[in-house]
Amino acid sequence: MRFGVSIALAISVVIGWGALAGQANYVSQKGSWIRNKAESKIPPDSFIPVDAPLVVTQDDGSALKFVVYAMTPTGFQPGITFEGAYDGKPYAYGTDATRSFMHVSPTSYRTDWKSSDGSSSTEFVNFIAGNSKMRFEGKRTDKAGKTFDYVEVWDRLQ
Repeated sequence: MRFGVSIALAISVVIGWGALAGQANYVSQKGSWIRNKAESKIPPDSFIPVDAPLVVTQDDGSALKFVVYAMTPTGFQPGITFEGAYDGKPYAYGTDATRSFMHVSPTSYRTDWKSSDGSSSTEFVNFIAGNSKMRFEGKRTDKAGKTFDYVEVWDRLQ
């Protein structure tokens, strides 16, 4: 009898943890963001960082949609788009890459990027400063196989 009670208790605890995990109060990226050049630390011989707005139109903790803008001769225009989920699966990111997202905690997530030329990166992103900033700590591998670490900080505009 005691064994049966222990199993029932263990099952209810596991079900309770599962329910809590499904209801986590994730910080949303929704809104407009701009890279903070002063706080970002990107090696000069690594990659050219985005100096245009990032606009997240949907982030409900499950689904994620955003646009990274690009500067054109006529001003900022939509550049790279993403439509996916926080499920760790790769989704199209622009025309020649994929990106996946997965929550690590209510205030952080991991993202993996892979380009068709063989370049890739893994980033761990934390919301900081009262969720007004996103801090990306990443490792990128370029198409030649050279790796480097970087930090990008993005400020929430709205």
